[in-house]
Amino acid sequence: MRRLLSLSLLGLGVLILYGCGGDGGAGSTGTAGSGAAGTTGDAGTSGSAGTTGSAGTTGSAGTTGAAGRGGTTGAAGSAGTTGRGGTTGATGTGGMPATASLCTWPTASSVVMVNATITITGVYDGTMRRFVGAGALGSGGQNENQDPIFHLVEGATLQNVILGSPAADGVHCDGNCTLKNVWWEDVGEDAATLKGTSTSQVMTIDTGGAKGATDKVFQHNGPGTMIIRNFCFQDFGKAYRSCGNCSTQYTRHLEMDNIMAMPKLGPLAGVNANYNDTAKFTHILVRASSGTICDRYTGNNTGAEPPKIGSGADGTNCIYSSGDITFMP
Repeated sequence: MRRLLSLSLLGLGVLILYGCGGDGGAGSTGTAGSGAAGTTGDAGTSGSAGTTGSAGTTGSAGTTGAAGRGGTTGAAGSAGTTGRGGTTGATGTGGMPATASLCTWPTASSVVMVNATITITGVYDGTMRRFVGAGALGSGGQNENQDPIFHLVEGATLQNVILGSPAADGVHCDGNCTLKNVWWEDVGEDAATLKGTSTSQVMTIDTGGAKGATDKVFQHNGPGTMIIRNFCFQDFGKAYRSCGNCSTQYTRHLEMDNIMAMPKLGPLAGVNANYNDTAKFTHILVRASSGTICDRYTGNNTGAEPPKIGSGADGTNCIYSSGDITFMP
């Protein structure tokens, strides 16, 4: 019995001895686990690769977007600032024209003698030829009711034309029409006349010049509006006149913009106050120390000579400010 007990105690000791050794070995494993785990913690250092996140600085490569300043170059596209050349036109607000060479006269490419009025429908391009009246159109007088060199029907355009001397009664327009780059070297009776009967009709005279008008340059007999821009008046009695004594009278309107007027010179416009005419002026350069811009008359339909009742801006019939006109000798 004692022998069996001794053997049992001996076996238990062995088990305990080996069991403790096994726990120690496992403990070593635990130690390994602890160490390795710590190493895994080092992998947390990989977390500091979050520094790579600071590669978000690359995001500041958005500064490359600042290279979009090249977009600023796009702003250079506001080289539309060149459009400021138009602003030069704004200089005209002081009366100065946007183009300093308005009174530079063109040279004719050839000469055409005109014996009978040329009727224009659609667009007629004269290719800068000089048209001169001959025969019945060649008197060169100031008589009223002469025939014109050109007759423009409703909607017609006359462009790139020089009218020489004699030019008879110049150009007649029956309604809406456009005169583009037309020059009168020696105005006959009148340079051009707006006739027609529609209150909404518009005659546009854009670019050109007229000189040597003993009386009027442009005559307005019908209703509607006459627009004159980018134009040179030189040596004239009156640049524009709303008919003062036509048998049928209308309210008429004038707009002048970017105009150079050179001596000898008369008023730029004459309007009928009693028929509610209006004349507006912008960007006007008068090459003289003084001059009359707009005269007001009392018109009639009897054929009598209309009396002049005033001159200068009044905000009703003659419309402009001091900033719209520049006098420059």
